[in-house]
Amino acid sequence: MEGWLVLDGYEDEPAAFGVPNYLGFHVRYICGVLESRGLEYTYMTIDDWRLQHKKKLSNSSDREILKKQLSELDGAVVLAGAIVPGKYVRGTPISRRELDEFLSIFPREQPVLTGGWAIRHWRYDGWMPLRTELFCAVQDTDATLAYFLSTGEWSHKRRTADQWNTWAKAGAEGKCVTSHPDLITEDGRPGPLTYEVELYQGCVRYKRGCKFCIEPKKGVPIFRDENEVITEITTALDNGVNHVRIGGATDIYTYKAEGVVELEYPIPDPEPIAQVLHGLREDERLDILHVDNANPSIIAENLEPASEITRTLISTLSDGAVLSFGLESADPLVHHENWLNCNTEQLKVAIRHINEFGRESGQRGLPKLLPGLNFIAGLNGETKRSYGINMQLLDSLRSEGLWLRRINIRQVEGLGFQEIPQDIFQEFKKRVREEIDKPLLKEMFPIGTELKGVWWEAHDDRIRRPEQVLQKIHRDVSIYGSSGITFGRQIGAYPILVGTPYQIPLETKSDIIVTGHGMRSISGVESRLSINTATQSQLEAIPGIGSKAAWRIVSNRAKASRNSLEPAFSDVEEVLTEVGVQSYGLALKVLKV
Repeated sequence: MEGWLVLDGYEDEPAAFGVPNYLGFHVRYICGVLESRGLEYTYMTIDDWRLQHKKKLSNSSDREILKKQLSELDGAVVLAGAIVPGKYVRGTPISRRELDEFLSIFPREQPVLTGGWAIRHWRYDGWMPLRTELFCAVQDTDATLAYFLSTGEWSHKRRTADQWNTWAKAGAEGKCVTSHPDLITEDGRPGPLTYEVELYQGCVRYKRGCKFCIEPKKGVPIFRDENEVITEITTALDNGVNHVRIGGATDIYTYKAEGVVELEYPIPDPEPIAQVLHGLREDERLDILHVDNANPSIIAENLEPASEITRTLISTLSDGAVLSFGLESADPLVHHENWLNCNTEQLKVAIRHINEFGRESGQRGLPKLLPGLNFIAGLNGETKRSYGINMQLLDSLRSEGLWLRRINIRQVEGLGFQEIPQDIFQEFKKRVREEIDKPLLKEMFPIGTELKGVWWEAHDDRIRRPEQVLQKIHRDVSIYGSSGITFGRQIGAYPILVGTPYQIPLETKSDIIVTGHGMRSISGVESRLSINTATQSQLEAIPGIGSKAAWRIVSNRAKASRNSLEPAFSDVEEVLTEVGVQSYGLALKVLKV
C-alpha cells in the first residue's frame, strides 16, 4: 500500500447501492479526486480488509507489522454508507465496531476522513472516537477530500457540477474499477461486477418527503446531463465493466421532469431518459442494463407520459428489471403521519400499469419489467391493525392476478419512531412469504422454466457468511457434481436466489431448469447435462429420476463404457425407460446425449 488508502465500507441507501457485486458511485468519486490529481492510492473493499488483515489485529506481532505498513500511507478515506437494514449475500457493509478497530490501528498522526450516511447516523447516536486527525464529512466526502488536499484544512464541502462530472469520469477509470475483486475472475473471465450510476441527486418531494428518508433532505434535485452520464458509463465500459444499473435516483420517471419546484406531482419528460438508455444500448459491450426506484404516485397521476417512459424501459433494459415502489405502509394514518409518497389507490394504478407492459419473458427467462414493493415497520402512527391493512392490500393485488417481483419488508432505524411489536411483525412477514411470495414465484417461474446465466456464488453454509464468498476461490473442477448445495443468482437488480443440490465450481455461470420453489428462492438443475457424463448427484436432482434410477444410470454407463470408446448412451428416453423412470418429461428437457 502507498499514498492514500480508500476503504470501501459499502453504501446501501434509498437511492444508492454499492454492496458487492455492485460498485457504488460515492466511493468512485473519492477515487476520482485522487485520480484527477495523479495521487497514488490503494482501493480496498471492507471484505478484502477482513480477509487480509482482520486476524492480524488479535496477534500482537502481526498487529505491529500491519501498523508499520499503514504508517507509510499519507492518509485514509473510509466510506460507510449503509443505513438501509437488510441481509447481504456477497458482501457485508462495514460495522461501527469494525471502523473502531480500523481507527485503533491506523497511526494517529495521519489524517483519516470518514464519510457516508452511516457516519452521520452513528455520530447522531453519539459515536465520537478519541482521535485528533479524524474528520467526519457531513456533506460530499469527495469534495471535502479535495478541499483538504488543496488547503491542508478540513471543511465540509459540496461538489460543483464540474467536479461531479470530472470525478465521475476519473473514478470510472480508477482502481476502484480496475482492481475490484468482482471485475475479472481468477482465470480471466468477466466477473459479476455491476456499475451503479448516479442519475440525479435528491427527491422531487423535497418539500414534504418521507420523514424517514435522507433524500428529501438534500434539497431541490440536481440532475446530471444526459451526455455526461453516457460518457461516464462509456469510460467504465472501456475499463472492463459489462453490467450497469442506473441508480442514484429516487424515481426514474422524474429525471428532468417538468414542474419539480412548482408541482406536487411533476410531469415526467420521456425524452431525457430515452436519450440515456438508447444511447447506452448503442454500445454492444454493455450486457446487463437495469434501473432502480420509481414513485407510484408520479406514474398514477401522469399515465400518458409515464407510458412512454415505460415503453422505453421495456425496449432498452435487460429482462429481470425491477422498479422499487416505496409504499412503506398501506395504513392511511401511517401515510399521513410520515408524509409517505403514495396511497394505495395510486399504488394499484402503477402496479397495473407496469404489469400491463412488463410481464412478458425476455431472453434470460425473466419477466421484462415488474414492480417491487417496499414495506417499513415502526413508522409513526403504526398500530397492530396496520399489519392487517398491509395484508389486505397484498391479498387484493393477488386477487387481481398482479405480479410483484419482490416484497421488501424492513424495520425503520433511528430515533423518533415507534417500537415494533415483534410478534405481529414476524407473523406478517411469515404470511407474506408463505401466502404471497411463494405463490408468485410459482406463477412467474413454473417448474421447467429455463433461466439463463446464473452466477454461482457460494457453497453450503457460506451463503450466510458473505465475507468468505468474496474470497477468490480456485475453480476446483474436481468438486463438480459432488454432494452439497451451490447458491447463485443471475446478474442484475434484485435477482432470485437459486440453489442446486450438488456442487458447481464458484465464479462460473450456468443455465438452469427450475425444479422447485421456496418462499423467496427457487431450486434448479443445470440444463443440457449429458447423460453420458452427469454425476449421480446431478441425476438425482432431476425430478422424476430419484436416487435408485440415478444409481442404475451411472452403473449401466460404467459397464457399457468398459468395452467401448464411444459414449455409453445414444438415446436419453431409452435409458430412462430402461432404468424404470415413470415420468421423464422434465428429464428430457434437462438431459442430452
